[in-house]
Amino acid sequence: INQLTALQCLVLSSCVLFKALPESFGQLTGLQDLYLSGCEQLTKVTESFGQLAGLQQLVLSDCKQLTTLPESFVQLTGLQQLDLSGCEQLTKLPESLGQLTG
Repeated sequence: INQLTALQCLVLSSCVLFKALPESFGQLTGLQDLYLSGCEQLTKVTESFGQLAGLQQLVLSDCKQLTTLPESFVQLTGLQQLDLSGCEQLTKLPESLGQLTG
């Protein structure tokens, strides 16, 4: 993953057996758009997500087993769109989420 720093868009939608993102995911520093919709077994998003300061769009819709988002989400200062629709197990959002200004 560390060699993909110029990658701007990543689509992993409908990877139904995908359970977790590697901690090295935060090294995708050029990432602007990330689509993880329909990853039904994804249970959590790695804390290294906070390193993706250039991320503008994050789609986690229908990640039915997603239970939590890391506190590092407050570092996603460029985030303009966050889709959590259909995340049935997500019961609590980080308090810092309200501090996002993108």
